[in-house]
Amino acid sequence: MADVAQGGTDRRPDARGAGLADRAAAWTVLMFSAGTVLSAALQRHLFEPTQTAQHLIEFNVGEAFALAALLCQILAAPARGMVLARSDRTVLALSALAWFIPEPHGVYLAMTLAGGWFLLRRRGERPWSGIGQIWVALSIYELWGKLVFRILYQSLEGVEVGLISGIGRLVYGGIGLEGASLRVRSDWAITVLEGCSSFHNLSLAVLVWLSILKIAERPVSRAALGVLATSFGLVVAINAARILAMLPSREAFHFWHDHLGSSLVALSSAVAMIVPALLWIEERGCVPSRRS
Repeated sequence: MADVAQGGTDRRPDARGAGLADRAAAWTVLMFSAGTVLSAALQRHLFEPTQTAQHLIEFNVGEAFALAALLCQILAAPARGMVLARSDRTVLALSALAWFIPEPHGVYLAMTLAGGWFLLRRRGERPWSGIGQIWVALSIYELWGKLVFRILYQSLEGVEVGLISGIGRLVYGGIGLEGASLRVRSDWAITVLEGCSSFHNLSLAVLVWLSILKIAERPVSRAALGVLATSFGLVVAINAARILAMLPSREAFHFWHDHLGSSLVALSSAVAMIVPALLWIEERGCVPSRRS
């Protein structure tokens, strides 16, 4: 009996130690994620021009969904499933040093390294693979998607302007097109520049979509990809409608580009990214299961 009692007391510290390790790992993930987002947000406000309501909506939506998805991954982790190895802690500590670099995009370079590390080293382990996917998706939206977009925009510009002009002919009965400039009157025209393109928001749509799937614990499937394509189409259509609404006059341009109209478009785009995924998940949740 003494041996049994002794064995029981030997196992209890191990269980308590494992619980402490799990909680420490969870807090480390949350602190690294929130610290990276907070550092980037503060640097955007300190070092970049004044942020418009449109930019605040776009950034806050993506970061909020990513943090919510990370929290859900941690809460859904099985018992003793959140243990960090020494090498994992080293990677996170080194990545966190980027918080103090005065470059808002640099912190997401470090998050890319941390996310890639967990995807490669812990790819078969839940929830680490999901956490790595969210970190990489957030990095793509904040950093890599913007870089790739700048490189490819010259090729995409003609496609987008051609699409907008085609729709504009149906709306206005005729539209002038010269390069990237559009006009419906002889004394006024607008030029579709890189910042006005709808394509730079597609990486945000991917981040929101992936975060919702992780929160709802849904896998990436053909149907889920169809939902993402729907969000893509809605985002592009909303931006095309915004640009067409700018064409009649200088006052219309300022309303939709600088004032309340830009905020309305940002909110509409956010809704277009969120609602299709939510409706699909709700529909899947209401499908009755077959019983034998």
